[in-house]
Amino acid sequence: MSDPVVPRPAPAKILLVDDDLQLARGLKTALELHGCLVRVVERGSQALETATQFRPDLVLLDVMMPGVDGWDVLSQLRGNPNTETVPVIMLTASSADSAKLKGFSLGADDFVTKPFSLQELQYRVDAVLRRTRARANAEPECLIPVLVGTSGHELLQSADVYFAEGIRNYTYVHTYDSRHLSRLSLGALDDRHIENFMRVHRSFIVNLTHVSGCGWVNRSAYRLRLGDLARTPIPVSRPLVSEVQRRLGVRE
Repeated sequence: MSDPVVPRPAPAKILLVDDDLQLARGLKTALELHGCLVRVVERGSQALETATQFRPDLVLLDVMMPGVDGWDVLSQLRGNPNTETVPVIMLTASSADSAKLKGFSLGADDFVTKPFSLQELQYRVDAVLRRTRARANAEPECLIPVLVGTSGHELLQSADVYFAEGIRNYTYVHTYDSRHLSRLSLGALDDRHIENFMRVHRSFIVNLTHVSGCGWVNRSAYRLRLGDLARTPIPVSRPLVSEVQRRLGVRE
């Protein structure tokens, strides 16, 4: 019996917007050798129409172009329903934080500072495409929207979330080694009924698959210990101790 044929994923479609045709030709050749389909436009004014027709998986966008520059193109892409979710990597000669903050505020996904190596560009392209495909393949109810940086946003797999912490009017979503401010309230997260998530305290929702230990610390206080980088202790409301123990398979 022959082995089943595993279909190859479709090659990534990349739109490269750069007025430097010599550089654009070189990048096109390198990315095509990397297995991508690449279309090049040299004017920012052509970018939106081409993106709408070509439907790229990723846009590589130069910042400094005559007439309609990269910032204008990025704003157009994000303002059009056909292209608003297409990831964009900006190609810029400026390494200033102010330029990156401007790009992120307009919706850029990443930056590559000129001059750059082809290997660095390919790594960044691959990383953005992996994140995009992971989002596309994920179940909607298992994604949690969070803020990243000053104004960007990201979708996290609920399986990667160790716990969510409610602080006043904010909710922080904690992953293995960092935290993100969520667009959802603690109550909204609780209402999603995400598998393995449990509201163990008025201020905490815990992913029970990431519990590394639990027990009474004194006669009135029960704690879960998470497997994140900080080995975070989470209090459990006394009425919920039995339910937590049952779901964890703990007998005391």
